[in-house]
Amino acid sequence: MNAGTAQMSGSDLVAAQLSLAGNSVYRSAWFAQEGDLIVSPLSIPTDLLSYVGATLDFDASSLSLLVAGGGREAPILNDYALLSNSMVEQIKRHIRQKSSWSMYPCYSSEGVARLASVLGIQQTGDEFALQRGPDLLNRKSHFRQLSTSVALPLPNGSITTNSNELFRAVNSLRHETGRVIVKLDNGAGGVGNVILSSNEDGPLPGARETRQIAWPSFDPDELWSEMTTASCKTLVVESYHLARTPFYLEYEIERDGSITFINSGNIRLRRSTDRSERALIWTGLELPSDLGNEQWLTAQAHAYRFVSLVRNLGYRGPINIDAIFASDGRLLFNEANGRWGGGSVLHSIAVRLLGFDYSGSYVISSVRNVRSSSLRAAHERFAKEGFLFDGTRKQGVIPLAVDEEAGTVECLVIAYDRAAAGDLKQRLLTLV
Repeated sequence: MNAGTAQMSGSDLVAAQLSLAGNSVYRSAWFAQEGDLIVSPLSIPTDLLSYVGATLDFDASSLSLLVAGGGREAPILNDYALLSNSMVEQIKRHIRQKSSWSMYPCYSSEGVARLASVLGIQQTGDEFALQRGPDLLNRKSHFRQLSTSVALPLPNGSITTNSNELFRAVNSLRHETGRVIVKLDNGAGGVGNVILSSNEDGPLPGARETRQIAWPSFDPDELWSEMTTASCKTLVVESYHLARTPFYLEYEIERDGSITFINSGNIRLRRSTDRSERALIWTGLELPSDLGNEQWLTAQAHAYRFVSLVRNLGYRGPINIDAIFASDGRLLFNEANGRWGGGSVLHSIAVRLLGFDYSGSYVISSVRNVRSSSLRAAHERFAKEGFLFDGTRKQGVIPLAVDEEAGTVECLVIAYDRAAAGDLKQRLLTLV
């Protein structure tokens, strides 16, 4: 569970990124299968693991959990912690109990490849990972470079490495839509992006902040100093297009090099009730995406070319690609990441409960920020309200993970159609 590492987000993590990485540990527990060993930066509550086992029909007591740092918990499992002598020895003691093991990391880092070698676990793609090849798939500048080689449709933009280049890029691109997005090269989760707009837009998708600006007053030195970090001195600047349909596509590049389509979903956002808030609130994902057939085929054809290029470079593992259909109907790709995506766990749960062909008969949604003090309280409340997931009817709500500090849970909604899913989501969000 090595989400949020320096390879993904740089070494200068902000509080929002640390929180995101910490919360991802709990939802990622839903990947577990009987007999697995989980290596985590945080302790995972026993009641969560028990609930995972009960819902997915396996004996959760068969799971083993190793927490990095010997109990001195941090939300990031980096390569240094993963390869520490104590961690390696603990893992070795566990895996001696069975002869056949595979590894499923969030991010295929150099440390993961070295650990596989030490443990004698053969993994295709490790040579690429040993040379830090997957880092190519988690930089916004590299995405533009790789995408251009396969003619992926991108917003007009450029890569800047100093404030003078930033000034030229912003002033060149602002004329196209009146809006420009500036992205920190390795800022995951949208927290490294700022939108500059000459309009009174309010918060727009894809950035931590939307700023109204009078272009003659734009100060490139100030923005450069604000956005760059000690570990990242590259900013990507693009013309910003209003999105009619934001969505993602996820693939798995298998060990033999074959490409498997995993899932696609819509990205749901809403405005905060706090009018001073400068960013939209990410409320969850909905699978499958509601793209029309022509949109779907067009997006797939382009994305597959990009994934094929990544496969040919030597990468093996999950890869997800974000894109939009803009308000003018244009298809534009925004970024790609070689790691677990937001929909990876949702898809995994849906396959195990509903079968591989679930997308033809069900709508799967994640709903964040549902008010509840604990997983147990959420489970009891949903059962009382009559919408807890029922394995016989194959629909309902599953509480995935709790954020005790915020007093909220993230939930998975399984319904037969979008209307029913929308009704369940509304009921969840109005619970008090």
